[in-house]
Amino acid sequence: MGSSIKYLIKEGFRNMWANRLMSFASIGVLICCLVLMGSAAIISVNVSSMMEWLEDKNVVKVFLADSFNGTDEEKALMEAKIMGVGNIEDEMVFTSGEDAFASMLARLGNDSELVNSLSDTADILPDAYTLTIKDITRLNDTVALLGAIDGVYTVRSEQDLANTLTNINRFVSIVGALIVGLLFLVSMFIITNTIKLTMYVRRLEISIMKSVGATDWFIRMPFLVEGIFIGLISGIVSFGGISYVYLTVLNSVPEIAEYGVIPYSKIWLICLIGFLGAGILTGAVGSTISIRKYLHNDGGLNNV
Repeated sequence: MGSSIKYLIKEGFRNMWANRLMSFASIGVLICCLVLMGSAAIISVNVSSMMEWLEDKNVVKVFLADSFNGTDEEKALMEAKIMGVGNIEDEMVFTSGEDAFASMLARLGNDSELVNSLSDTADILPDAYTLTIKDITRLNDTVALLGAIDGVYTVRSEQDLANTLTNINRFVSIVGALIVGLLFLVSMFIITNTIKLTMYVRRLEISIMKSVGATDWFIRMPFLVEGIFIGLISGIVSFGGISYVYLTVLNSVPEIAEYGVIPYSKIWLICLIGFLGAGILTGAVGSTISIRKYLHNDGGLNNV
């Protein structure tokens, strides 16, 4: 049994090498398919992760009009109006324009020339409240109600970023699915024709094997091994390429990790399993399709 398996695997490798140009074409197209499919999946899960990060950071900043004087009485009245909107956590933080300006100067550090140029504009920043939203799904309505409060100049939230991320996720899902579907069909076509070419070259040998009683399984295995090996190589190369790009982006722009981007250490194993599984499955299905109809009867192979 062991020697038979070794023989079948060896024959599968021999088939692939004998038709190496078609095999390389199959590998190339399948790599493109897997890379696009993997990229779409990685972008989608990262966008979802960033959306969760936004929900955890569901902070809204309410900037007050110049007419707001910041007295205790005005603060109490404004806070009552804000809480009357609803969907607001009880705790809110008030930051005066002067404090916000001082914080900005502190961030500028030793850039004395820029600090001096801004020294005459200390009153340029408005007073503001920092609020936490309870239900992020009602953010748009809550922001609209806050903006309608008398004495509010403008409201800033991360809803624009959330909408952008949602649109990106939708675009990647739709376009990625179309492209991946097309390339998958192309990959299947090339793989099946690669196997058919191998069967055509070996049609006499296969016919003789059928005549002397070789089982369909014994004849099928070398071609199945060939398809699986094509898929395996494609999966390994695709995983390596995607991993390199992902790590390069993370290392080049480390700041994006602060916005909910998933660390490579948390997704590499899932990506590896996904790429190898998709590659092997595609190769196996392609080879199975190409040989199945020729094993129904003894004469089928003669028509390859």
